[in-house]
Amino acid sequence: MEIKNIFFDFNGTLLDDVDLSFNIEDELFKSLGVEGVTKEFYLDNFCFPVKDYYAKTNFPMERYSEEVGFFFDQYMKRKSTEAWLYPDVKYTLEELKKRGFKLYILSATEKKLLEEQLKELGIHMFFDGYAASDNLHAVGKIEYGNEFINENKIDRSKSIMIGDTSHDYEVAMALGLHCVLFTKGHNSRKVLMKHNVPLIDNLSEILKIVE
Repeated sequence: MEIKNIFFDFNGTLLDDVDLSFNIEDELFKSLGVEGVTKEFYLDNFCFPVKDYYAKTNFPMERYSEEVGFFFDQYMKRKSTEAWLYPDVKYTLEELKKRGFKLYILSATEKKLLEEQLKELGIHMFFDGYAASDNLHAVGKIEYGNEFINENKIDRSKSIMIGDTSHDYEVAMALGLHCVLFTKGHNSRKVLMKHNVPLIDNLSEILKIVE
């Protein structure tokens, strides 16, 4: 396959915020006096919309709307000290730019927050554009991903999506993109294997796939 455009998910693909996200969730459960889940359960069941994931747990769903702010408040306070880039992210992005690929981010993260984090992490200059959410509720990426691709006249047949969840696979298929899944993010290898697409354990492995 000939690839010219590479879409990256952000959380769990470029940014290692898995432990941070799980820990905040666990604290939220405890604050509500309900039993939390194991890390294994989280990795095997995390999905989008995030509300659907919480419905699989003991979370009191009647309180979802009022409690969802707790997660984002804690995330914002702690993201700079408890989340960081995965190994080889900067090296890989730099190599891909040198080789002439167009790089984009397709993320459920709210757009202003995404731009802020990319600048904090020192990788914003590698990207040619972002398709991101306009709210904090992480509802999915297909609609605004499709709009972004159409607006920028991107050739879907020469584009690949790199993500870390089953949702990223679903997004790639819905948008007509090739797909590669990263195994160290918010879904387990066991879950990702079901999709029969290439799996990578380190981001730099994408260099061989797209060459």
